[in-house]
Amino acid sequence: MASDTSHIAGLALRYANAVFDLAAEERGIDRVATDFAAVRTMLQNSPELTRLVRSPLFSRDDQARGMEAVLKQAGASDLTRRFVLLLTQKRRLFALADIIRAFDGLLARHRGEIAAEVTSARELTAAEANELRRVL
Repeated sequence: MASDTSHIAGLALRYANAVFDLAAEERGIDRVATDFAAVRTMLQNSPELTRLVRSPLFSRDDQARGMEAVLKQAGASDLTRRFVLLLTQKRRLFALADIIRAFDGLLARHRGEIAAEVTSARELTAAEANELRRVL
């Protein structure tokens, strides 16, 4: 199971790098990020969409038609639409959520963002929490 997970993570990172590079060339990184955020939300809120994306029982054409409708509803850019349809044709749509996660990591690095997790022995007061936000 671990090798399947690492294989999917590697696949997702390769595709995320490719779409990130294309978006950078087209000066559309923020647009693709917005599109991906919308798709991620739809995947989280729709078991039917998740099933369409992850199930090998749907044909390429069924997945393509479904994703075209979803992307049109989201107002996705042409680059995002072409990318997702490429995933569909390559039978890699199952990795879409992982690709979006990897893209988010690339975007954070591009923006110079660093994730931080704060652990406290006690609940912080509002003033302490605000100070911590300011410092971070």
